[in-house]
Amino acid sequence: MSNTNLTEEEVAAVQAIITAFYNERIASRFHTGSITPETLELIAQLITESDECSRWIDAVPNPKDLLAPANSIRKWAIRVIRAAGEPFVRGSVKLSLTCKMTRGLQFRSPLEASLR
Repeated sequence: MSNTNLTEEEVAAVQAIITAFYNERIASRFHTGSITPETLELIAQLITESDECSRWIDAVPNPKDLLAPANSIRKWAIRVIRAAGEPFVRGSVKLSLTCKMTRGLQFRSPLEASLR
């Protein structure tokens, strides 16, 4: 089941991604005849989850922050909001309708209850 009909450019992109995460020796195993639809889905997940992780890694609390949790959690939350907030302010955020509805419903009551 390796019939994915990939172009040379797409195979080159797959190999570049695999090289970036692993090395050229492993990437050389990814070629037109070896790449399956499952391979493509896994690579897409790898990129997406790595991108998400990379985007938020600076917002992770430092070990020293954990010693004074109340103040540190607030500082952590502010770092997250600063990092994520600008696109919202500019109006350039694109959210999946499903994610927006699901997460919006999940957080609305607690958010409203948290207000003074």
